[in-house]
Amino acid sequence: MAIIENIVYEMLTENTGTHFLDSGGEDGRHWQRNQKKSLADFQAETELELLDADSDYPTYYKSLFHHLVDSLEYLDQGTKDLQAWIDADPYHYLDNKDGRGHIIADIEDYMRMTYNQDLEPRCTYTFNFDNSLSQDIQFISLGDTYDCDIIALCIHNGADARGGMTDYKIFKMRDEDLFLGDLYIEYVEGEEARA
Repeated sequence: MAIIENIVYEMLTENTGTHFLDSGGEDGRHWQRNQKKSLADFQAETELELLDADSDYPTYYKSLFHHLVDSLEYLDQGTKDLQAWIDADPYHYLDNKDGRGHIIADIEDYMRMTYNQDLEPRCTYTFNFDNSLSQDIQFISLGDTYDCDIIALCIHNGADARGGMTDYKIFKMRDEDLFLGDLYIEYVEGEEARA
């Protein structure tokens, strides 16, 4: 567990920059708040918390740290290979406009080329639907997850949802049901949530 915990911690604290048009202010971006926490702080987080229990619409809040640590396996060589592929022809806004970077289209190309040419890449961004996670994630998968359990994943560490993504890293879903099924945990009165 130590390796995945350290990788997820590094991602959660990765500086994804600032922009004068985002709403992060002086210290409101995820990476800025997360850098004030230690790995032990994330390990000690409540995994699943019921919010607004006394309202008509209670919801669950799930620690992204625990969600990723419990459901994924980090693929170090896969991440190194991805970075080497990007570094072989890096994007530059003046000198190499057709180069590669940590953007959706390039990562989709890499995933298809590396893991399965025959499967369509799919990009999922949890910002675009109800979810219970403490931060949003974006991941590229190929076809149905039963066809390929390797994903490229980044974490939204900014303030504005249109930017502030970490660099992608390669993971294997150890538990697809937990990774995909627990993105949103619905509150059902009288039932205990799985944690």
